[in-house]
Amino acid sequence: MNRASLASREPLLLGAPAPVLAAGGSALALLTAVAATVLGRAQIASWPLEAAALAVLVAAGVSVVVRASPFRAPFRARSQAAVLALALLASVLDEAAQTGRNTVVHDDWGLAVVPVFLLVLATLRPPREVLAGGLVAVLVIAATVAVLSPSLLVPLPRIARIAVALTAVLPPAVAAAALARTTMRRLGGRRPLPQPPAEDTALSVQQETIARLEAAAIPLLSTVVATGSVTAEQAERARAITADLRTALVADLTRGWLAEAGFGVDDPHGYGERMTPEQRTALRTTVASLPLADFERPGTAVVHGLDRAATLRLSLPVAARPRRTRVAPLVPLLRTAFPRADVRIDDDRVLVQVDFAVAD
Repeated sequence: MNRASLASREPLLLGAPAPVLAAGGSALALLTAVAATVLGRAQIASWPLEAAALAVLVAAGVSVVVRASPFRAPFRARSQAAVLALALLASVLDEAAQTGRNTVVHDDWGLAVVPVFLLVLATLRPPREVLAGGLVAVLVIAATVAVLSPSLLVPLPRIARIAVALTAVLPPAVAAAALARTTMRRLGGRRPLPQPPAEDTALSVQQETIARLEAAAIPLLSTVVATGSVTAEQAERARAITADLRTALVADLTRGWLAEAGFGVDDPHGYGERMTPEQRTALRTTVASLPLADFERPGTAVVHGLDRAATLRLSLPVAARPRRTRVAPLVPLLRTAFPRADVRIDDDRVLVQVDFAVAD
């Protein structure tokens, strides 16, 4: 729970919208900064610094949008640090650009844009990390206000200015982390736990074996019991039935879950059978969620490995080339279960490659 985020917990729900939400938040932050700059242009002492502040803010927005892409998932801690550092740097540059002309700090756009970025990050990183980022932002902004306080034109105690700045950043940071945590708890309570498929597979093999016995062996045995003798033809028939049943039973037992899912399997060392239930669930969900999937044509699964490391390549036929945005949510879904997962879209198929490690 502590290491999960909304985007990783619900990749199909938030995978494709994640960059859209990031773009919306970044646009809101930039519009707020531009509007505040225009309205408070009389307080700008250095336009080069102000232009640099806006440029850094744009860089923060571009960074979070690009890094939030499902094809780059997961959104890592270093990405959060980079985005937050750029947003804070933009805020500091804005304050520095107003040195000597600034009246009060609570109307500066840095105090408005940093909470917006924290709210965006709340969908991409764990709640505790978002809260930690908010506390770092509070320290940076408090230090900036403390340093620049003597240059402010409206006389106020330094502690009062710091308090004003903190109330603009700390409550939104706490609220963003709390919202993400509460939403994750609600979603986690409704999600069924993945169940290993071994029991169902074994049951299907038993049922099919019984059906074959009833269809072929039982009528033959009934005839033998009724006549009280066995002819050469009946003996040959019994041997054929026994051989067929033995062959079918062995084939079913060695068939594997990938073959059960409808794939033509090339897995000479059985790495696919050693995947975890979570990994199998992620692959099954990917196949079931694939847009424009052509289930009339069988897919292929090729697994190669060395020692404990293995790579699975799935070829999933599609009726038509799906849009990239519709396939995008599958990437973070796979990366919740595999350390590396890539998806490539062709005209007639979608190619999925995942790396995984098996237990000893």
